[in-house]
Amino acid sequence: MKRTKDAESLAIDILTFLTGISSRDGEKFPVLRRAIRSVTQSKQRGLFRVIDELRKDGSSVAENIADHIESMTDYDFAHLLFSDGDVKQSISLDRQLNIIQVADLVLPDKDTKFEEYTTMELLSVAMLIVISTFALDFIHSDRSIFKMVDLDEAWTFLQVAQGKALSNKLIRAGRSMNAAVYFVTQNSGDVDDEKMKNNIGLKFAFRSTDIKEIKNTLEFFGVDKEDEGNQKRLRDLENGQCLFQDLYGRVGVIQIHPVFSDLFHAFDTRPPVQTEESR
Repeated sequence: MKRTKDAESLAIDILTFLTGISSRDGEKFPVLRRAIRSVTQSKQRGLFRVIDELRKDGSSVAENIADHIESMTDYDFAHLLFSDGDVKQSISLDRQLNIIQVADLVLPDKDTKFEEYTTMELLSVAMLIVISTFALDFIHSDRSIFKMVDLDEAWTFLQVAQGKALSNKLIRAGRSMNAAVYFVTQNSGDVDDEKMKNNIGLKFAFRSTDIKEIKNTLEFFGVDKEDEGNQKRLRDLENGQCLFQDLYGRVGVIQIHPVFSDLFHAFDTRPPVQTEESR
């Protein structure tokens, strides 16, 4: 984070989330807060440094918090969250394109209670918080420049409470800061929050053969889901075609053309064999 205050705030959000320490905890929270503040004011800043500061405190409370945090640092992608501050700034809001890919996220089901989250689930949701915070920071940059945030496999964000809350923040911030937020997901049912549905301006639905999904999509678009003609139209779409709803609620079939072949190949995620056959 460019601003020190934002970095400190994000560090507090991550560590209180991972440890389950509430701001209302009068014993543990002030100890953790002091350690984070101490790292914030130092030259090298990183979450590993917070553990060091807690060790320096020496109290039993600080030692317990340090042990709790340290127990999570050796998991697969925990190194994306924890560093000693000796890292290069690889993500820059000044670049025209930033792509963030995180494999092996293990996200909890939406019905899973927070108390039942596994360590991997806690770390996965923490990663979502970091990525979404970066996206928010990006949206709040120069308002005169139109910006785009594209969340591929958005169901991973939308199935957990923290992801839903951050997604709603992205949409609201996008409207005021001249930015578009794209949610790309396999099923229309992944967007089940009514507030979010009402805030989505443009909708694109590509071919589906599953009758349940077809009906859900038509309902999402506000057209008669029981009409066989509507169902057939969505089922018979060709590659590159989709059902589209504009800002005025009008629905029709459109053809997507990438125009530039190099862009098409750059974002083509099909397996190599399938790509060769299509050529």
